[in-house]
Amino acid sequence: MPIADEFYLMTHDDVSGDSRLHAKAVGFGLAAALLAELCLLDLVRPLPEGVAVRQAPPPPDALTARVHGQLLAEPQLHPVRDWLAYLGRSAEADIAVRLTATGALQLVETRRLLGVQRRFMPVSVNDAAWPAARIIGRLRRQEDLSLEDRILAGLVFATGLSNTFMWDDVRGRQLSHIIAVLDEPLRLLIAETELAVSKAVATLT
Repeated sequence: MPIADEFYLMTHDDVSGDSRLHAKAVGFGLAAALLAELCLLDLVRPLPEGVAVRQAPPPPDALTARVHGQLLAEPQLHPVRDWLAYLGRSAEADIAVRLTATGALQLVETRRLLGVQRRFMPVSVNDAAWPAARIIGRLRRQEDLSLEDRILAGLVFATGLSNTFMWDDVRGRQLSHIIAVLDEPLRLLIAETELAVSKAVATLT
């Protein structure tokens, strides 16, 4: 499953499908996850001066290809924070649609007095809970994490989701090591995500 899909499941309740975080934090985190997917395909490279994009045939996944095309369409480099803000506006809905297409989510409509409420809900509670359970289990057992799981763990901490999961026992002890072994562009992506979320949260207080 793509990184952004797993991070979506982690940021939403396993049963109800409700978000576990503020909408801004979810958007920034999912936008970062989409950029991370392109990083793993060697199509983008977050740099201090902006996100560098490589000219290449579009990836097979429609959403990933669309994001790649959006970055390619820009004639100049834009800072990571700008792409997080731009992609974050639609990332939650875009990824929910992708997860629905693969059968992981279902669109449920509930009739209300003032209209119809629509929400995306997990088809399988166990499948929805698996990404978070897998990562926290490996962290607590101090097992090696795959590159994808290291990115996910970094995004969990960057968005504040670790507070929701109560990962206090691994937060300080292993976070620095998890991020330190990532290459510089991914470390920058996670750091910029944390900064964007922190600024967004500050405006709410």
